[in-house]
Amino acid sequence: MAEYRGSSFWIERPRLALDFSYDFEEERRGGPFAEARNRSHALKERADLETSGWGYHPAFLEYTLLLSPEWEQEIEAPDPGNRSRSDSFLMGYSADATLFPRKPVTLRFFGRKDETVVTTSLAARSKSEGNTYGATANFKYRFLPATLSYTHGEIAQSGFTDSHERRDELRMNARHEQKSNDTTVDAVYTENDRTEQGRTIGTRNWNAGAQNAYRVTPDRRVSLSSSLRYRRSESELLASSGISLSESLLWSHAKNLSTNYNVSFASDASGDTRIDTTSGSAGLSHRLYENLTTSLSAGAGHSSTGDDRYDGGIGLDYQRRITGGAIFASTSHNVSVTKRSSGAIYLPVVDESRVLVTGEVTLLANRNIVLSSIVVTSADHAVIYLPDTDYRIELLGSSVRISRTPFGAIAEGGAVLVNYTYLSNPAYDGATYSRSFGAGLSLGSAWRISYRESRSRESFLSGIRPDLLGENRTRTLDTDLSWRWTTTRFTWEDAEANTGVSLTRWRASEDLLFRPRYALSLSFSGHYGETRLKETGTGESFFGFGSRLQWGGSRWTRYGIEGAYERTDGSSNKTVDRGAAARMEWFYGIWSGEFSYRFLNEEDRIGGQTRSIHSAMAAVKRTLF
Repeated sequence: MAEYRGSSFWIERPRLALDFSYDFEEERRGGPFAEARNRSHALKERADLETSGWGYHPAFLEYTLLLSPEWEQEIEAPDPGNRSRSDSFLMGYSADATLFPRKPVTLRFFGRKDETVVTTSLAARSKSEGNTYGATANFKYRFLPATLSYTHGEIAQSGFTDSHERRDELRMNARHEQKSNDTTVDAVYTENDRTEQGRTIGTRNWNAGAQNAYRVTPDRRVSLSSSLRYRRSESELLASSGISLSESLLWSHAKNLSTNYNVSFASDASGDTRIDTTSGSAGLSHRLYENLTTSLSAGAGHSSTGDDRYDGGIGLDYQRRITGGAIFASTSHNVSVTKRSSGAIYLPVVDESRVLVTGEVTLLANRNIVLSSIVVTSADHAVIYLPDTDYRIELLGSSVRISRTPFGAIAEGGAVLVNYTYLSNPAYDGATYSRSFGAGLSLGSAWRISYRESRSRESFLSGIRPDLLGENRTRTLDTDLSWRWTTTRFTWEDAEANTGVSLTRWRASEDLLFRPRYALSLSFSGHYGETRLKETGTGESFFGFGSRLQWGGSRWTRYGIEGAYERTDGSSNKTVDRGAAARMEWFYGIWSGEFSYRFLNEEDRIGGQTRSIHSAMAAVKRTLF
């Protein structure tokens, strides 16, 4: 502890870290309109100096301060273009200060500025410079603890995609707990402006909600859950809003018998169209001898579009342990009646969630979609993706397929929200009967196999008869076998739909892992699969393989080599990805170092684009100490 002119403060002994690195990268891009090559050399030196402490009194102010000055000398030689050299300096920092940490009201102020380089073994390198600051107020009252925060952030990203993003966020959370119920309230407002490929798109989002869990009886056998939410999103391409209210009652009558009751209301607006939906349902679940579970359900719903729905169903689920494993089987039967008082009108769909995976056929939920009305956003509404740049649309009969592009901003397996307008069916009353069954067997952790089949058929009752009545059948088979150093898996699906897309797809994969020594491992993997559309006879095939070697040469060194090849051939995706990487790491006390080399080659054969990258990196680091 130190004292200056009567004031006390504490500064922890500063800790120091050092980072020296050299990067070389050669990138070649090819396309139908341009060919380009760029070579870059970058030398970086960074020092991290961190300390923490308190001011006046530990109960008044606590702080942590990190200074990260970084120097970079870079040479770039683009072709076409002129060779250039630049020297840059970034005063990176991270500062956190907490006022009154032990008081009922705590204030936290923070700010950060840093540069991050993301480099994975077989993916393109991405560099981002971020600047973030904000404040948080934490109210620690026992009756109503709450948090109020504001965050401002700016991120400039280069590498795989070049973009600049500015984001402001205001967030509030509060919670009230009593013996019989818990109530939570949350609200968030965000403003986001993202610039990509010379185009700036701004979004404004509001999201607020309240949830309450009420324990009707002291033994918690009867509980009531309530939820109220409001959302609104605005941008130059899309404006939508919605409000939802739901109530759910769960009643455990006995150890093996329970019932549930649910009611909900939702109102969604997009543009000048608003749709209100009201629904209610009830269910019963009974378990017999710990093996057989029987479930009954019934429900009804009304939509302002003129649809009334009534449904009911029964399901059976059986499980039984056997020597060395288990068997399971299930079946369900459901009936749904829909009465339509209006039809053949254009209706909006707001925030339909989809996950985009290369090689998968991802369809939107409705048919007869107006293609020009499709708007795709990120899961948090912050980013509006660009057609043909980030995603592609393909018309399959009256259905629409959506897929990500290889060089776009949507990551592999990324979740997106899709908004669009579609032409509804004519006004008619129909009944849909669906049934499913499945069975499976597992033998310990070595072998598992399961099969499932589901069917549905629609019947016409009255009104204007549509051109087609829905009739679908889906069969799936999934099995995997693990034995010692190998894992084999096979999946198969066959789908027939007269109002959708009929297809057959399968995928087989093999993984091998060898550990001849404690510090040595060698793995191989490969997969092959096909998807075929029955109506057109077209489809996609995909295959790939990879290998990885990891060796701990000694207590101070570690080595790794890996390579991969992926290929997809289809109407929407024709891509070839190749990659190889090698890495050596060493450690000595608080010092460490690494040397790595990467090669990446990507081809988009539909867009006619190619990219290849060679890069090498060497670094020496001192751990913060």
